[in-house]
Amino acid sequence: MTKSPVGAARSHSAAGYVLALLFIGNLLNFYDRALPAVVLEPIKEEYGLDDTQVGILASAFVLVAAVAGVPLGRLADRIPRTMVAGWGLIVWSAFTAAGGVLTSFWSFLASRVGVGVGESSYGPATGSLISDLYPSERRSRANSLFMLGFPIGTLLAFFTAGALAVAFDSWRAPFLIAAVPGFVVAVLVLRIREPRRGAADEIAVAAAPHRSSLRSLLRVRSMYGLIIGFAGYNFAAYAIGTFLTPVLQRYYGLDLVDAGVIGGVVIGITGLIGLLIGGRLLDRAARRSFTARVRAAAYSLAAAAVFALAGFAANRDRLWQLVLFLSLAYLLGIVYLAAAVPIVSDVIRPQQRAGAIGLMFAVGYLLGGAGGPIVVGILSDALAAQSADTAAATAQGLQTAMMIGVPIAFAVAAIGMLAASRFVKADHEAMLTGEVPA
Repeated sequence: MTKSPVGAARSHSAAGYVLALLFIGNLLNFYDRALPAVVLEPIKEEYGLDDTQVGILASAFVLVAAVAGVPLGRLADRIPRTMVAGWGLIVWSAFTAAGGVLTSFWSFLASRVGVGVGESSYGPATGSLISDLYPSERRSRANSLFMLGFPIGTLLAFFTAGALAVAFDSWRAPFLIAAVPGFVVAVLVLRIREPRRGAADEIAVAAAPHRSSLRSLLRVRSMYGLIIGFAGYNFAAYAIGTFLTPVLQRYYGLDLVDAGVIGGVVIGITGLIGLLIGGRLLDRAARRSFTARVRAAAYSLAAAAVFALAGFAANRDRLWQLVLFLSLAYLLGIVYLAAAVPIVSDVIRPQQRAGAIGLMFAVGYLLGGAGGPIVVGILSDALAAQSADTAAATAQGLQTAMMIGVPIAFAVAAIGMLAASRFVKADHEAMLTGEVPA
């Protein structure tokens, strides 16, 4: 039965409200996630950490999120997704506040692990939810609006956390302040009316077997390329998010507030522009074919690799070069993020989407989100150990480690997406019929 214009308007209004609310939760997700990176130097000084330990600290919540993401994603395929997302928001907000009061390094590390558990529930549950609010040809734009929480939340963290730490004379203050809105938004998320799974798919999709399993997801061939793409992107993004402020302070001689502002410009403003542009461009590509959207994301990642190399090659007296080219790299890299979840929804049946998104997030965060800070931190310390001048060595070592690690990660992500583009059409057809592609 065709919807009346009034009914369609109400449906669009309801979808818009849910998307806006989920966006706010995602903004808080990335704000809380970015806090340690902004005040990293004071944390490092208080606990006496080297860059390898800093990388481990930055990766702690990601490692736990990688492990927890798969079961929590599958849980969201079985119970209301609003419940999984809402309670996850409560958990990570509580642990964010705990990070502001706990006084030992190990207890602070434990609080970041708790943040990782809470945040691991949000992406799979909300990704599946958004796929039931918007049809395939509108999902990149909807997902890009949702993912604006990434650059805006990170931007707000870089712009405000340093200033709050200075104003309260404590790096702990931002953690306590950030937790408050999380509890409010969580209550609103728990009150969302759950849409029917598969409601936005224009053609009836074959029902998934009751025993949906990890094995059945891995029989979808494009998932391998999608996972590689997500891992490569997150390696680069988390390395930048963790170490950009220290690079600006050590190598370019900026203070905490100025480094935070420039980091906010590179990560926040360019990320905002990239998602706004990318969502529209990728949906336009999807109207031509499912393959076109995947290839557009791959080409964007390849260009990001080139610009990242040009940015991190900047000398100490060429800060503008770093800001310009790294901003372009981040803008083009984040365009891919508007495609990640919609492509999964194009090849995975509605009853399995949260689990598939959880799987992609889990492996991607484990290899990329956790691997980026750890690998770059280890490489930085190894390069610094070759020099007797400690201060100069740590600055040069970190800058060189970023110049090596970030462009390679973007390039790997591009290769993964190109590989996925070979199978996405056949996997979409198999999703509609319930068959396994030959």
